[in-house]
Amino acid sequence: MYKLIIGNVRITVEDDSIDRQEAAALARGTVAEAARRGKLLSHIGISAGEEGPRVEITERAVSATTRKTIRQSMLDAVCAAAREKLFPTHVYAAKDTWLDTDTGQEWYGQAVDEAREEIMAKLEEWIKMQ
Repeated sequence: MYKLIIGNVRITVEDDSIDRQEAAALARGTVAEAARRGKLLSHIGISAGEEGPRVEITERAVSATTRKTIRQSMLDAVCAAAREKLFPTHVYAAKDTWLDTDTGQEWYGQAVDEAREEIMAKLEEWIKMQ
């Protein structure tokens, strides 16, 4: 018996007669097939069977809400970047001031707050539609 790790999937090979390269190829194929089906694996068990190596998988216990597509991850990053730009959290940022660095114009007060809120609402609405 020996163990392998591919990515974050643990692989246990029960029979020493199974070659490491063969076991790694079986495990990679199993991980790829699981990914195509939208599954996350935590463990793969490989043992000798009558008709060749037998593969058993254990899915990762992850909530479906914590799994994202790459597109959703990028949209979330865009939203986070916009929120940080529009509503800066650092100490030296003026909360009710907006400065256009291209033209040097400055705006103050309620107009800045209203514009920020409107833009974030429209961005979040657009992201939800994607």
